[in-house]
This record gives sequence, structure tokens and C-alpha cells, in this order.
Amino acid sequence: MYTPPSARVSAAYRQVDLSSQVMSASPHGLISLLFTELRTCLVGARDAVARKDVTAKVRLIGKASRLLDEGLIAGLDMRAGGALAENLHSLYSYCLVRLTQANAQNDAAVIDEVLKVLQPVMDGWTEIGNQART
Repeated sequence: MYTPPSARVSAAYRQVDLSSQVMSASPHGLISLLFTELRTCLVGARDAVARKDVTAKVRLIGKASRLLDEGLIAGLDMRAGGALAENLHSLYSYCLVRLTQANAQNDAAVIDEVLKVLQPVMDGWTEIGNQART
């Protein structure tokens, strides 16, 4: 498959930008980046289901699942986090199961459900960052 040079250059710049954001981010900022990318993947996967683009759907749901598992779940401190960490672990694990179902069933409504379930956590995380800056 041919990719125009301008698309390759643009992708390279996006990768460098993301790498610099990660390298300079605080721990709170890293989680914010994970949430931002997770939301982008979920919206993209939902749109891919609507377009019947199976390749994009599988890629985006796979990436969203990795962000949940290897980023958000792996980042939980179960010992220090107590009940909050346990609840987040349960929520993220539920979302992983639902994304697997959405992928298998080509169900955009399930992807919307995952977005809806995660939205309060994402909003709360953003609010924590806003309060810390003031």
C-alpha cells in the first residue's frame, strides 16, 4: 500500500510531538495523555464500525485495550490506592471485557457504553489537574 510522502512526514511529526509530551509530562500528565489517546481510539473505533472498516476497528479497539491494560490498570497502585484503586481496576477490567465484545460483535453501542462509563473518570482527572494548576 502506497503512503504519500506528506502523510509519512505528518505521521513522523505527530510521533515526535507525542514522544516529547510523554518525556516532559508529570505523572498526572501521563495519565491525562492516556485518557486523551483512549478517547481518540474509542471514537475512531466507533466511527470505523459505522463505516464497516473492520481493519481500523480492530486496530483501534486493540490500541484502546492496550491503553486500558498496559497503561491505566498497570499504573494503579493497589496497595496505596485502597478501595479507589480496586474500583478503578474493576471499572477498567469491565471496559476491557466490553471492548472485546464490541470487537467481536461489531457493536458501536458497546463502544459508546465504554465511553460513557469512562467519561466521569476522565472528567474527574481533568478537574484534578485544573485544581492543581490554580
